[in-house]
Amino acid sequence: MRFSDLDGRKVAVWGLGLEGRAALAALTARGIDAAVAESDADADVLREAEVIVKSPGVPVSSALYASLADAGVEFTSNTDLWLSENAERAIGVTGTKGKSTTSSAIAHLFTAVGEPVSLGGNIGVSLLDAAASGTVVLEVSSYQAQSISMSPRVAVVTSLFPEHLPWHGSAEAYFADKLRLVSQGAAHVVVPGHDLALVDRVREVLPETAELHLTSSELVHADASGLHWEGVGSVPAAELPLIGVHNAHNLALAVLTVAVALDISADDPRAATLLAGVRTFTPLAHRMETVPSRDGRRWIDDSLATAPEAVIAALSVFASEPVALILGGADRGLDLAPLADYLKGRHAPVHLLLIGAAGARFGREHGVGLGHPLQEFGRMADAVAWALSVANPAGVVLLSPGAPSFDEYKDYADRARHMCELIAP
Repeated sequence: MRFSDLDGRKVAVWGLGLEGRAALAALTARGIDAAVAESDADADVLREAEVIVKSPGVPVSSALYASLADAGVEFTSNTDLWLSENAERAIGVTGTKGKSTTSSAIAHLFTAVGEPVSLGGNIGVSLLDAAASGTVVLEVSSYQAQSISMSPRVAVVTSLFPEHLPWHGSAEAYFADKLRLVSQGAAHVVVPGHDLALVDRVREVLPETAELHLTSSELVHADASGLHWEGVGSVPAAELPLIGVHNAHNLALAVLTVAVALDISADDPRAATLLAGVRTFTPLAHRMETVPSRDGRRWIDDSLATAPEAVIAALSVFASEPVALILGGADRGLDLAPLADYLKGRHAPVHLLLIGAAGARFGREHGVGLGHPLQEFGRMADAVAWALSVANPAGVVLLSPGAPSFDEYKDYADRARHMCELIAP
């Protein structure tokens, strides 16, 4: 839906956070009067509207949303309004995990080859404040993807496993909402070719005219040894700015995406510059970040890992080393069996330090027969105190909680900050 489609209609903005305020300002600047519903308590305002510009925080599983949709009210969003007018210059990145790193790396690599670029969406500035020209790389959350009616020219999907189920209503609804980034007319879609289940899901919604690009089959790929571009060169794993093969895959996605977007082949003079740009990328915080400590152990801040699959990826970085894992937090009912299955097949010991409701549930459901010691601490401060003590035999302490932080903290960054304070030299 375009802004021009709102002319002469009754419009309401639902939610008045950052996105809602940006929407209201953009509508006012275009001469479009809009009513405001700050919360569900303003339901009467919403029922009078023909079109609602919905903030991402409003869940589509709510009874009020369902009743409005059943009554014929149309919904749009900042992301939808912007994409409908700017799809040709947009690279959209979504995924359960890896989207922030991949989005940032794509923008960095555009700069490395001398192309104008800006970051927007779920990372960077509001899309409605995006630069008027040049490529815009937008990180798109599942909440934002749900509302779009136009895909970006280039769509990237980094990973896909269940998350945010209360907001979307079910795992299948979550997958469908995520993949609207692809299904609404993308011309090019970039996906990690090693993730066969993801490739199959993307193929199911791929537009007939779209071209699918896979890292495993298009000369750019990653493995435990590093990142490789056949005909151009390699960046060894030790020289990559992020640890872990899953992060190498994200960087390979970024390289392939820029190559697709700018039509850079292996024999293009820009290819070597593009590949070399990987080395100068600055990683984002709270994503497998080594942080200073006073005990001589290696402490890893992976606080953004809020799903069990992300924990598995983090543990795989230290596949042959003993690890003390701080696991848990707020419980949103995700299936923890994949993590338990991984641990049962792992030989190097993992000392599980369980915190919060999610940690307690993991202990109840999967503690017996796991093959690894576990202790329930409740609060993170107590788990950190044990990890600092002589009782901890592991040389690596990994904060990869596999759960949100809202039981103790305002967000994942606040959780990481507290851990860093507790272990500071």
